[in-house]
Amino acid sequence: MNEMTDTAAPVMFQRIDSSQHQATAAALAIYEEAFPLSEQIPRSLVEERIDSGVYELWVGQRGEEVVFMAILYTLRDSDLVLLGYIATHQEARNQGIGSRFLEQVLTALQERDRYLLLEVELPNEADPMTQRRYGFYQRLGALFLQDVRYILPPLSGGEPTEMCLAIAPGYKTPTLAGDRVRQLLCQLFQEVYERPLSDPLLQTCLQDVPETVYLV
Repeated sequence: MNEMTDTAAPVMFQRIDSSQHQATAAALAIYEEAFPLSEQIPRSLVEERIDSGVYELWVGQRGEEVVFMAILYTLRDSDLVLLGYIATHQEARNQGIGSRFLEQVLTALQERDRYLLLEVELPNEADPMTQRRYGFYQRLGALFLQDVRYILPPLSGGEPTEMCLAIAPGYKTPTLAGDRVRQLLCQLFQEVYERPLSDPLLQTCLQDVPETVYLV
């Protein structure tokens, strides 16, 4: 995509349910450009999960051009929907596209009594992008699980990533029981990332979960 269309043109969001759809390749190219390899699920697996309905792939388009992508995953037997990935094409950033998409998603989820679960990189002074992302979710009303360590396992090589978990737009209760949070961590590792319960990273996360987790 060498030349973007008129930035004043509206971005239209739609769900894509096939890896063969013409917008999928462009969406996954944005995904691969935006995220480090250690945070990427291999493209072939992403495509398989789109086709099976496990993943909801959403794209934002200006005319025929794909400028935005997001992947949602509804956790089983839960009122939480994981925002797996969200990214805007590098030439269309800082135009509020991601915010508009998430506002629509949050409204739709609230109508179903569901909440958006976020995996957010810990803000790092050496990496201004992590600070901007953290602030972006705070402005959306996300509340972070206090004192819960969350280590994203390396998905395609590389090192694990220190993250934090948040729920948007807040939650129906101001706290979560420690058992509920431990169950959530296990579910993320097993269900989303196909890691065993014996995974050392998971065990590290589980051992420090307080009995009452505050949302702040």
